[in-house]
Amino acid sequence: MKKLCRHAAVLICFLVLCPRQGAAGLVFSTHPFSNPAAIHNRFAPLIAYLSRRCGEEIDLRVAANYISHVRAIGTGAADLGFAGPSPYVRARDKYGHITLLARFKLSDDINDKMVIITRRDSGIKTLADLRGKSFAFGDHQSFGSHFMPRWLLDKNGVPLHALKAYDFVKSHDNVVLSVLHRDFTAGGVRLDVFRKYASRPLRILAGPFAIPPHVIVCRSDLDPGLRRKLRAALLGLDDPELLRRIDPELVGFVPVDDRDFDQARRIMAFIESR
Repeated sequence: MKKLCRHAAVLICFLVLCPRQGAAGLVFSTHPFSNPAAIHNRFAPLIAYLSRRCGEEIDLRVAANYISHVRAIGTGAADLGFAGPSPYVRARDKYGHITLLARFKLSDDINDKMVIITRRDSGIKTLADLRGKSFAFGDHQSFGSHFMPRWLLDKNGVPLHALKAYDFVKSHDNVVLSVLHRDFTAGGVRLDVFRKYASRPLRILAGPFAIPPHVIVCRSDLDPGLRRKLRAALLGLDDPELLRRIDPELVGFVPVDDRDFDQARRIMAFIESR
């Protein structure tokens, strides 16, 4: 028994101290935009498809938070990843070791728009009317539920200090539910998330506003041949059922360029200068 325990201890130390050597294949990271089980359910078919096409085992890992995800894709701790505008800009501009593979293409580019919402009976008519009211943001590092809504408020004469109260409620869905339950007067969310609650007593106060895309990325020093296989696999994916599993509005993947994120950089820099 003691000998078995010693062997187990050695194995545990090896896995902790040498995670890359002890892990088979590639690591795909994503931020915790939903609960881990739901994220695995959405991305499992895509991971299996990419694994078949590139001939490598791929392990899906949900980061504990946005910052951990940015660090994973930025430092190369993850080989691949899913990223929204803010995580991509953070990883690219801080670490530089990240390459774009493809962006999401949606039926109406719906996922690349966001809205400011309120209850139908709130009496609020314009963004300027939110002075002295309360506002729900999502995660601090979310572009669609923090940076963009906050920029819109500021541009309409409602900086943070002009709000009665505000808070970060972690996710787009939580923003919608917080407004729905009257915890906050208004909030900012992606348009596709708002539409999931179309039957509830909510309405769009402002928008939709275009935002940069969600993308699949890889570490820049990934084998060039493998990178070409992954990009080709994404751009050639035309399985409607698999695509809908990821997002009901997803119709495929298309090329993407770093310049597509210039808007995000400008807005993030503006907000962080306040």
